[in-house]
Amino acid sequence: MLSFWWRPLILVLGLALASLLISIGRPPGTAWMVFSFGLISYLVYHLRQLLKLTNWLGGSEKCVLAGDGLWGDALYRLEKLQRTRQGAQQKVAADLEQMLEATRNLPDGVVILDEGNRIQWLNQAAEHLLGLSPNRDLGQFILYLVRHSRFAEWLGAEDYSQTLTMDSPGTREKTLSLQLVPLPRHQKMLLARDITELARVEAMRRDFVANVSHELRTPITVIVGFLEAFGDMPDPNPEEFRKHIPLMREQSDRIRRLVDDLLTLARLESEPETKDEAVDVPALAKRLAFEAESMSQGRHRVALSVDSQARLIGNSQELYSALANLVSNAVRYTPAGGHIGIAWCAGENGGMVFKVTDTGEGIEPQHIPRLTERFYRVDRGRSRASGGTGLGLAIVKHILQRHQAKLRIDSTVGKGSTFSAVFPAERVIPATAPAAGEAAPHIAA
Repeated sequence: MLSFWWRPLILVLGLALASLLISIGRPPGTAWMVFSFGLISYLVYHLRQLLKLTNWLGGSEKCVLAGDGLWGDALYRLEKLQRTRQGAQQKVAADLEQMLEATRNLPDGVVILDEGNRIQWLNQAAEHLLGLSPNRDLGQFILYLVRHSRFAEWLGAEDYSQTLTMDSPGTREKTLSLQLVPLPRHQKMLLARDITELARVEAMRRDFVANVSHELRTPITVIVGFLEAFGDMPDPNPEEFRKHIPLMREQSDRIRRLVDDLLTLARLESEPETKDEAVDVPALAKRLAFEAESMSQGRHRVALSVDSQARLIGNSQELYSALANLVSNAVRYTPAGGHIGIAWCAGENGGMVFKVTDTGEGIEPQHIPRLTERFYRVDRGRSRASGGTGLGLAIVKHILQRHQAKLRIDSTVGKGSTFSAVFPAERVIPATAPAAGEAAPHIAA
């Protein structure tokens, strides 16, 4: 292919040769007239093409340009370059829109601030967490909208390595962690993350450590006090020493039960799934009724009602621990002469229910939602006197959740309480039909 520079030159030389050939036998000057007319026509053609190209580049020409020869090659290459550029621009625009859409839907709040801390852009999470509005607050100083002395001090410092924890201006019950990220053109990005759950877990951890320390301090203080007193005696009296052994043993048992419950909770939380097997709940209920009678030592009337021979898919050791907690609580907190009922019966939608009913003092309604919290006690003095660690119902809740079951508590002050472990149908193994002459068991102990 000839160079662009040679092609016009060849065209002009061809025009001159054609003019000479046409002027043969004609008056002098004809060749110049033909040559001048050809050059003028060629120049007009170029000027017209150049005008169309100028209009097209300016945006006033919308049609596709076309031409012959030199202009055809140039316009083809220009159109190809334009298509490549448009494709790149469309890809950049699509990528930008995708990034913006992803940023809009981030769970963390994002606010773009200029060098004067005016709001340039924000996503949906920022509206909810920081109480901002894209229709109302764009261009506004963020300090006018988020009025918090610690926030103003932190934002003014512009220390990008430091985060700020504060309550959400948009939703007061939420806790936020704020962070600044530098951007080009003296802009910065404010990130707001919801750490409400993390803050709650951290508060629970602090309370848990404080409660464990408090629960251990009393029995340890009692035991150490006796040991120091015996150590200070010049001639210890064995009878005096023997008289205090039951109290020291009681406090030692209290420490052991607390440590056992803590280890049980730790194991339940560290093992995500149960090792399932077929659990014979009717036999387990009979065993628990026998243990309740032994624990009661004749102070209560214990009745067992098994209305179904259905079994459960679950962990027998864990279910025994959970249901035994419910039964032992009923024995401990029911006054002498009271009644304790243990029942295994059908529930709703094909499920099964293990119920423990007592005629104790009952529980006031405001305490019921918190009974499964660790170390929560309605009456601390009465709980310690009965030997409870404050972790029993927390263990019950964890075990039932691992079996997709729920703990339902119904109580009336002065009449008693019913604690029900409600198991879903998918955990139930239906009972087989009894043989001829065999009746479903209904046992009273």
